[in-house]
Amino acid sequence: MNSREFFDRFYGAWWGAFIGDAMSMPTHGYSSRQMIFSDYGNISDYMAPRDVHPESVLHTLPIPELPAEFDYIGKERAKLWRRRGTHPHFGMSSGENTLPLFLALHLVVSMASSNSFDVNAWMERYSAIMTTPGAHSDTFIPSIHRRYFENLAAGKNPELNGCSDAHMSDIAIFVPLLFLTFKNAGRNQMDISKALKKFTIGEGASSGAFFLSEILAKVLGGSTIEDAIYKNMTPDRHVSLAFPYRRWIKNKGDEDAVNATGKYAAIEEAIPLTIYIALKYGTDVITAVTVNANIGGESTGRGALIGMLAGAQCGLSHIPRNYIDGLKYCSEIQGVGELLYNMAR
Repeated sequence: MNSREFFDRFYGAWWGAFIGDAMSMPTHGYSSRQMIFSDYGNISDYMAPRDVHPESVLHTLPIPELPAEFDYIGKERAKLWRRRGTHPHFGMSSGENTLPLFLALHLVVSMASSNSFDVNAWMERYSAIMTTPGAHSDTFIPSIHRRYFENLAAGKNPELNGCSDAHMSDIAIFVPLLFLTFKNAGRNQMDISKALKKFTIGEGASSGAFFLSEILAKVLGGSTIEDAIYKNMTPDRHVSLAFPYRRWIKNKGDEDAVNATGKYAAIEEAIPLTIYIALKYGTDVITAVTVNANIGGESTGRGALIGMLAGAQCGLSHIPRNYIDGLKYCSEIQGVGELLYNMAR
């Protein structure tokens, strides 16, 4: 592969991740297309979330009293959590990225000085972001972060008491590490494992992240998504390969795939749906991420990884410029992407 093609595929994947997350941010947590359509119509571009989410679960989440150094909520966010119906991403702007992708930018910055992943440097930066009032604008704090700081406040080792139910958004934080598998797969899988071990127990998150990173590496190297899966992997590589994606695609509709996999956050459900959408719609990254946004469920983490895979296959040259310019953190994403590109090539 020549350097121009790698550049095109790399930046297609990089921008695709942020586009996929931002596109689906308003529909995060919706259980049906009908409810999405009622509130937003057919999603085809960035939109700001409505203040009220008909299926919000924020008011059901406990709000612990934590010392300032472990307080991931803050007074203003706590008020929103107590109010029934608050959208998980209340107050965010059209084209704005959710917390996991915001953290992904900071992850790259934490690696910039040494051109490598240092888990201690990352965790120091991460803790400052999560506990400094106003450091990020997302209302929703996924469970791995809540558990991490509550463990610290209780004097428990987070690595022994992390979340067992890993989600796609947990992998999305570490999208930059997935890119580095292209250069050094063995070392990078160790880095992914170290990063996820701080928050999750069990092998689900790491196994899923390794699998997605291997697909990404193949596609960055010039493969199609389909060839990366069906020509370069054996069926026992990951449980998600047991699903009949080709049959579902041949049958035209998406309902069989959604019903057989699941639209919510658990890795075991979300990776198969991610693979299905990437396989079926991945020749057009914008179509892929808009289809995902209109499904709902755990749409943001799934959207980031769909956008990453489809973007790698399509390349930057096939992403309309307005979807890049429409991202709130467009300049930051560009600058941080350049840092990551220099590490990955």
